[in-house]
Amino acid sequence: MKLLARDCSPFSPQPTATETAWLRRLVTHVGAADLVVPLSGERDDDEPIVYCAWDGTWWAGRYVGSLSFEGHSLTIEPRFGLATLRNWLFEATSVVLTDAPGQLQENESFIAQLLASVWVRGFVDAARHGLPALRRDVATKGPTIRGRLDVAASLRSIATGGGQVVSVRSERSLDHAASDAIIAAYEVLRRWLGAPDEQWMPARAKELLPHLMSVTGARPRVPTKVQLDRIRYTPITAGFAPIAELSRQIANRRGLAADIDASGETTGVLLDVAELWEMYVLSILRKAAAPLAVTHGTREKSLTKKLMHSDVTGQGLGTLIPDAILHDGGKIRGVADAKYKSLHPSATAPNGPQRDDLYQMAAYLGRFLPPDGKNSWGVLVYPYDPARPSTPQAEQFGPWSLDGGRKIVFTALPHVASDAVIKLRDLIVRMTQSDTSGEHRRSSASERAHSIGIG
Repeated sequence: MKLLARDCSPFSPQPTATETAWLRRLVTHVGAADLVVPLSGERDDDEPIVYCAWDGTWWAGRYVGSLSFEGHSLTIEPRFGLATLRNWLFEATSVVLTDAPGQLQENESFIAQLLASVWVRGFVDAARHGLPALRRDVATKGPTIRGRLDVAASLRSIATGGGQVVSVRSERSLDHAASDAIIAAYEVLRRWLGAPDEQWMPARAKELLPHLMSVTGARPRVPTKVQLDRIRYTPITAGFAPIAELSRQIANRRGLAADIDASGETTGVLLDVAELWEMYVLSILRKAAAPLAVTHGTREKSLTKKLMHSDVTGQGLGTLIPDAILHDGGKIRGVADAKYKSLHPSATAPNGPQRDDLYQMAAYLGRFLPPDGKNSWGVLVYPYDPARPSTPQAEQFGPWSLDGGRKIVFTALPHVASDAVIKLRDLIVRMTQSDTSGEHRRSSASERAHSIGIG
């Protein structure tokens, strides 16, 4: 049994009774976290891979990729097409994907290229100061002490008539679990892509990887997560920790296409499209918001705030982490959040935006913006849907005002980066000018009141 779906879309056709029973077991026994390979290292809580809506309709979640479970497979394709995801990836990472499908199908080739580009970029970034040479203890036996004397081992050596002492010294070495994971992932990616002359690799990676391979061999054993967690990185080599874990995950995917496994083992690779959309929106926002500075709320932990605090203990409750905060000097001008959802009305959201998203943005505005809240604004950014080209009502009738002068705007962002920058820049200019004019009106009113002796 092979099922095909598109992300964030209902199955078409809807699954049969047998397929439905299998999907229910899949939901129960397989979590997205078991199969998702992260692109940025910062992801929201996982959602179901598939789910059954209140009306009995089966939907695919926000992931693309393939998986195998109980001898059957599910492939989830991108609803906006592969070209759109290519645009997002290039804008977010400046990685250009070449057409090199090899023996893979089109959607699988794209996922392999995407994983390879993220992996090789992470490897090169981590290796900007060199390869991960880590210190390890090496024991030697001889007539002299080299390093630290191993008393117990030396006594055993002398007792057996060896007449030699055992000493331990610390030396730098590339022979460790992180190196094994990186080369194991490299071999898997080479096999997946099948690209001649390894065109997907930059020169720096081609220069460094043979040095690692001379230590690990061409086919090292894939380390476990426990083995990677035991590694003690230095401040200079700390960047290899996330790439080693990503390498382990890639290396453990024996087949990108989730080949049906007769043993029933769950295999496969999934990518979180919502994560990629957030990366794309953040990149567009930084270009469109200039001269305002844009801070990534997810990564800047110092910007994390609590919705409320206990009067007794001061303990915070309700973590608030917006995707982006726009600054003008020391003043916050606006808050932005990327939503990989539809802005058009639906059965569950008859007005377009989902209720939870509205409450979330209202909480952001109340917590991050100045206490008076006047002329502060937030923007919820959705992907443009070519199948529904009309302007959504929520965007058309904006901005929308909350109490205290706070405003929320909605926008469906184009998938071509240059068009997206223009649209978002116009929106930010409009909201910023409204903010400035509001401050000017308040200042003028205050001056008039002072001139006639009021206040």
